[in-house]
Amino acid sequence: MLNRTARYLLAAIQAILGWEWLMSGGNKLLSGTFPQGLATTLTDNFKHNPNNWYVAFLQQNILPHSLFYGYLIEWTEVTIGVILLGGALLLLGQPRLAGEPQHGLAVAFSSAVAIAAAVGAFLTINFHFLMGGWVIPTLNPAAAYNEGIDLDALIPPLSLVILVANLAFVNTLTRGNFFRRFTRSAHSSGSLRSAENGSQTSSSGLSRTQKGSTATS
Repeated sequence: MLNRTARYLLAAIQAILGWEWLMSGGNKLLSGTFPQGLATTLTDNFKHNPNNWYVAFLQQNILPHSLFYGYLIEWTEVTIGVILLGGALLLLGQPRLAGEPQHGLAVAFSSAVAIAAAVGAFLTINFHFLMGGWVIPTLNPAAAYNEGIDLDALIPPLSLVILVANLAFVNTLTRGNFFRRFTRSAHSSGSLRSAENGSQTSSSGLSRTQKGSTATS
């Protein structure tokens, strides 16, 4: 990820999605009525929605608190846009490796971009469910006059690219320590569980031995 061409390509993708999220969230904020009108929007989209499980989930958990989720959605979209655009600008600059000035800021911001991309993909997938669609676009002859794949359908896979690429970038900035740290953590957790299981097995064996000795006496 230190290659300039790769960084510039990733910056372009992040900038496009960042601008889209900023415009989407900005429109909601500037309207001044999005949180108040979310309940009506949800209810209208419940009609003829084939995703009955998703409709039931929204009715039970989201609809009663629609005002709160309205504010949460619009501010989350704006935040995602700002982070992705900031991350794009960061990629245009010189990478800050471990030991160099502003290295910690670069690692923190790239990590934030990865998180923002994941959250953006989650929001878009929920939008598709609300619209009665599915995560993966399929053939639909009834929509012959519409686009085959809209921007919202492209956001999840592009967000996955941004997520993976930024994690790889963070790993490069930390000279490979980022992934090694997680690997050691997972290995340590596995060793600890094995040790606990072994200790429990030994304790059970000792308890059975003691009971056998008591019975023999």
